[in-house]
Amino acid sequence: MTGTQTTTYTVVDIRKVVDKFAADFAMIVQATGIHDRNYVSKVVCDLKIFAEYAYLEKVNLILKDASGTRIRAAVYNVAESAVGWKSDRPGNNLWPRTPGGNLLIIVMTSNTWNEKMPAEKQTFITQKMNLSWPTGTEDTSFAEMKISAGQKYESNTYGWERTNFTL
Repeated sequence: MTGTQTTTYTVVDIRKVVDKFAADFAMIVQATGIHDRNYVSKVVCDLKIFAEYAYLEKVNLILKDASGTRIRAAVYNVAESAVGWKSDRPGNNLWPRTPGGNLLIIVMTSNTWNEKMPAEKQTFITQKMNLSWPTGTEDTSFAEMKISAGQKYESNTYGWERTNFTL
């Protein structure tokens, strides 16, 4: 006798996973002293929308000091088949206080999003999002930084896997 087991995820699962990222992001924002809770809420709301439409591939958080040097980063890779993952607790978010610095959030989008016409993207952002999400050219390779494994957040095969980068 053979059988196949298929596990799928729902919008509720996506929201649960993004809420775990939200805890990380809120702690990082508080530790660094960059941005405020209102900004965190807007970012998290927008990421949920991107994720619910399957437009999200990766989220990068990059901390730069006042001179523009990257000192910390975290990359969250989206997985739509996080089978067998065990969800971790948010943590490892005591990033350095960075007066005059910058905390960037860079969203890497899926082919589904990238194939849309510019007018379609603009309409979507205008109608559904809190922030404008401009395109940019920030380097997200982090070759000059040390890499370490971070948390995995999952719910019913939907997950985000975090990788940490430090100088």
